[in-house]
Amino acid sequence: MKNLNKKKYWFAGIAIIIFAAILTFYFVQKEQERKREEARIAVNLVAMGDSLTEGSGDEKDNGGYVGIIASMLSKREDVRSVKTENYGVGGNRIDQLMKRLDTQPDFQKDVKAANAISITIGGNDVMKVVRSKLLDAEKQDFTKASKIFDQKLKELLAEIRDLNADAPIYVFGIYNPYTTYFADFEVFDEIIAEWNAATKKTLAKTDDAHFISVTKQLEERGDTAVGKANPNLAGDLFHPNHEGYQKMADALYKEMVTSIHEGNIR
Repeated sequence: MKNLNKKKYWFAGIAIIIFAAILTFYFVQKEQERKREEARIAVNLVAMGDSLTEGSGDEKDNGGYVGIIASMLSKREDVRSVKTENYGVGGNRIDQLMKRLDTQPDFQKDVKAANAISITIGGNDVMKVVRSKLLDAEKQDFTKASKIFDQKLKELLAEIRDLNADAPIYVFGIYNPYTTYFADFEVFDEIIAEWNAATKKTLAKTDDAHFISVTKQLEERGDTAVGKANPNLAGDLFHPNHEGYQKMADALYKEMVTSIHEGNIR
């Protein structure tokens, strides 16, 4: 009888130990899951700028690169959620973008709350020179416009940093949409290259500001491309189509993933 009781106690003890082990394992797993969930990032991207941020030319009406990057980021294991605010307005030059940021409280509020900021600007500043001078435009006209743009870009970056000191800023470069139909207009290539170089130099003076080049992604070059529609552009031969916006999003995604890995989007 005593041996039977001992066995009962022994089995009961073993059962308690096993139950305690299972319970401990369960709570450890839950704690690890909680920590993993906390470590996942809630991306809050504010996109600002011109028609390229607005998504003009995207035949799928997916919001251009902004809609695409949101979809790409949401598929990552280390991303919990993705929220985007789109402040792109077609035709905006940099002075017009700055005015909107200066005067729109909701715009300012969203910039303050963002942990990532993207910008497309500059194309309309270049086109203003083209439209005002038409065929009489000279390289020095664009050089003057570039200097004005760079000064305003410094002011825009400073204002963004006043509102938000930490969020990485991603600024897209401009591109030449006329490479297939005006391949011999080499001076325009020089203008675009110098404009982008100046923008990149300005960004280097701001903490966590990144230049996103899209010239190779969006421009179509080579003898076989001459006289043909650029497959990356919409029917207006100026704005990107969905494929072009995908390439923009790919370039942005690469930079944003680096920022995530470095702990700069948090």
